[in-house]
Amino acid sequence: MKIYKNFIDKAHCNKMNRVMLGVDFPWFYVTYQVNKDSSFMFHCFYANNKINSSYYYLVDPLIQKLNIKKIINIRANLCLKRPMKNDWHVDFDKKQKLTPKSKVAIYYVNLNNGHTVFKNKKIKSEKNKILIFKGDVEHKAEYQTDKDTRVVINFNYE
Repeated sequence: MKIYKNFIDKAHCNKMNRVMLGVDFPWFYVTYQVNKDSSFMFHCFYANNKINSSYYYLVDPLIQKLNIKKIINIRANLCLKRPMKNDWHVDFDKKQKLTPKSKVAIYYVNLNNGHTVFKNKKIKSEKNKILIFKGDVEHKAEYQTDKDTRVVINFNYE
């Protein structure tokens, strides 16, 4: 597991925050994240081997810095402040063929008191921080109680 603070330049970080938390950014409702837990909003940047969003330019600097060879999926998750729960999971599903090279990166768009939780560690949601770990590691979200929104961008890649 690797953690990097101040991952991208401050100007682009602030632009991402402003655009993704702005009134014009398209978020889509999903009834649950994992195993019928809590609903949330998402935005898909990349899926099924193609760019899926006109906002892809927002994640391109992160892709370059992560030195991604093969993108599997890139999506943003927006969780609203309310009672929510998230089950333990790995990000790769059966169709995505988890390999020894599979990685997950979680980029934190905004500061809040939420966490990414592992069996033996909690990672705080801090703006412009990225967390990178192997694709077969179980984790879950612990939602925020101090801010209206928690926004992360999730990269599944090799």
